Amino acid sequence: MTTIVRLLTSLTFLVIAGPALAGTWSKLTPTGYGDCALLFEGPIAKGDLTRAIDDGLLDDFAPRICLNSPGGSLAEVLAFLEASDRPENGFYFGTRVRTGDECLSSCAILFMFGLSFGANSPSPSRQLAPGARLGFHSPFIRDGAAPATSDAEVFSVALQVVKLLADRSYKATSTAGPALPQELLALVLGTPSAEMHYVDTFAEARLLGIEMTQNIESNTIFTDTPENMDRLARQICQSSHTLTFRQSFVKEGYDFDDLIARASDPTKADIVFPGNHQVHFRGRVQPQTNQPEKYISVLTGPGYFQPHWNSAGSSMYCRVELQIKRVRGGAQIPYYTADFSFLGLVDLTRDPGQTTTFWEMSIGLLPLSTRY
Repeated sequence: MTTIVRLLTSLTFLVIAGPALAGTWSKLTPTGYGDCALLFEGPIAKGDLTRAIDDGLLDDFAPRICLNSPGGSLAEVLAFLEASDRPENGFYFGTRVRTGDECLSSCAILFMFGLSFGANSPSPSRQLAPGARLGFHSPFIRDGAAPATSDAEVFSVALQVVKLLADRSYKATSTAGPALPQELLALVLGTPSAEMHYVDTFAEARLLGIEMTQNIESNTIFTDTPENMDRLARQICQSSHTLTFRQSFVKEGYDFDDLIARASDPTKADIVFPGNHQVHFRGRVQPQTNQPEKYISVLTGPGYFQPHWNSAGSSMYCRVELQIKRVRGGAQIPYYTADFSFLGLVDLTRDPGQTTTFWEMSIGLLPLSTRY
């Protein structure tokens, strides 16, 4: 049996009849812009989600739905998503999982389809609060469950779901990028049905295009010493390089653990050029009117290179720029960037300025394994 057929077969298991208990909808009172107006909680059974459409709960423009569900019928999730995407009478909805709540299995798939409508186009709008549980796995048959439809119908739903996930990650784009990250399909289908992959680090949430309701990086207080700033700059460079070129640093398809391991030790690569990590430039830009204090660092090391270029010409430097906010006990870093460019004839004893050589994912002020 080929891999894709095996995965499609396993996916059919989520369309088995849902649990006897039904999920419920409740209206909430939003406390601010973008807050939840609706709550869905409980197992997802046939008709549970689409009932909100018939009851007019989704008539308001792009309401945010808080989700608290162990999952259930994937066929019902598909019916709800198809209804939202109709040319006429379609609707947008954002999603959120609150602290202490969970959204697992088919609920997690529903969560990932949260959208809002910005100035120019729809954009992903899915939020995760610290302490929330978001879990993915490949589908399974619940003990004692009986098929609700014929095998042909079950397999048809499986194909539709695979196509929906693939389409939204490939062609449905917005000003914020793809509607769904490319990693989602591999995450859903690549996690064994008896296991659960919890998205419980701030870094993987960001990689999957999930907004954290609290920015744990910017709220952290750091010791502002040269030694610690060097450590932070190196950590940011290692993490940013790994996630920017992440397709080159996984063993067999998407696995976030592979990326954590590589970011922890960037010499774990097929090609590693000689040399140690070295800080070539450190600089401070004093605060000015409407401009925060900044710390700038330029580094090189054996882990910074263009993947698949097996020559010294692929070696790069990393430039890190941190915004500094003075607070009691040290400094907070509200914003930071990392960018890479080729060494060439660049004088690294001076600040080379930001480059546009690559589109970088700047991350790593806290280790990628940091849980929220």
